[in-house]
Amino acid sequence: MSDIIVIGAGIAGLTAAYRLHRAGHAVTVLEAGAVPGGRVGDRETRGIRYNAGARLVYPFSRPFNALLDELGLTGELVPVRNLSAQCLGAGEEWRIELMPGPASLLTPGLTLAERLRFIAFGAGMLLAKARTDPDDAASALAADGMTLADYTRQKTGANVLARMVDPVFRGTRSWNSEEISGAFFASTTPHLIGQDTVYVFKQGMATLPDALARGLDLRCNTRVRAVTKAGAGYAVATESETLRADRVVMAVEGSLVAGLMPDLGAEDRAFFNGVRYNSLGIVHYRLKGNVAPKMNFFTREAAGTIATYQQSAANPAKGQAAQLYAQLSPEANARAKAEGRTGDLHAIIEERLVQLYPSLNADCEDRVEQWIERKLPTFYPGYARNVADFRARQTGGLAFCGDYLAQSLLTGAAASGERAAAQILASV
Repeated sequence: MSDIIVIGAGIAGLTAAYRLHRAGHAVTVLEAGAVPGGRVGDRETRGIRYNAGARLVYPFSRPFNALLDELGLTGELVPVRNLSAQCLGAGEEWRIELMPGPASLLTPGLTLAERLRFIAFGAGMLLAKARTDPDDAASALAADGMTLADYTRQKTGANVLARMVDPVFRGTRSWNSEEISGAFFASTTPHLIGQDTVYVFKQGMATLPDALARGLDLRCNTRVRAVTKAGAGYAVATESETLRADRVVMAVEGSLVAGLMPDLGAEDRAFFNGVRYNSLGIVHYRLKGNVAPKMNFFTREAAGTIATYQQSAANPAKGQAAQLYAQLSPEANARAKAEGRTGDLHAIIEERLVQLYPSLNADCEDRVEQWIERKLPTFYPGYARNVADFRARQTGGLAFCGDYLAQSLLTGAAASGERAAAQILASV
């Protein structure tokens, strides 16, 4: 019998397993995929390199930074400073900051009143830093009852929403502001103001899951069918055998939990049935020759089928050709799913992409279509309150973790894994 079984080797599950293993427990990690990491990792198909999901490491989480130190990974981080994109509107374009600061006031199209409100909002966010946790959307419950669209209009104005917030959220997270809670924005923004640097790993995003998994009993390509109570412990049925453990950490996507756990109580089942994820389509193109680095976001009027367009220059030293990255807009993602065309993404965006890169057909040597069925948990209005209530009920030898229980960020996933490990250790 394993002391503890962790189901799911994403960042949340690996963080929990790492912490429990360090505490001296026998831990077995079961992962349905071929490699650990979940939505954090690196992929390469026919010479085209891309990420499994997460692309950046944000520096605002002290617990996460401490975890990187503990893993010896701080020196593996490469800074990316002053991250910005050109936002394309209807017949105009402007620079848009991914982390708000004084330069954001230069955004064209804002009224004087909106600029003054933006300054006041920034000051208020700085004051909110001490009472919010960037790894926990539930630390900003006051903003959870309204949409991000309403929250932004109320705090700063309609043009700030349309020309700054909306293009960034659609381009980086494939979220429409009228569909998500203001809690994500209100809990992270206080910790982003004044920052000008994010990070990537020198050797790619797989650096983190590989470090967390080192030394663990990790069993990939092992799909779990059911988790049930068995005496004082738990029975975990896989496709080939049934394992038993004293304690279990469920670290799969939240929308899958109810289908794996027939013994869930009604209240917890209702919570898991309310967990939602967005889907995301991306097409990666390998090009002949070279291109200048470039990244574009779009207003809704100018987006069409593409929310993010990026050109990456060739890197001969690493054997990497020039590439284009085209991320579908939320509307195009919904269309692909509704029409059963998640394997036909290029056809959906081709017309718009040729407008952005006219020589596409002549320059493209190959392409890879990437469909992520569950990209990010959707923190819709009221969901952060549901998370807080669910977490308050959790005790004992069955713990749950994932970014859906904390924050839709890499650091949120790690924080949730730490919380699950602490619950298990308290039950020993």
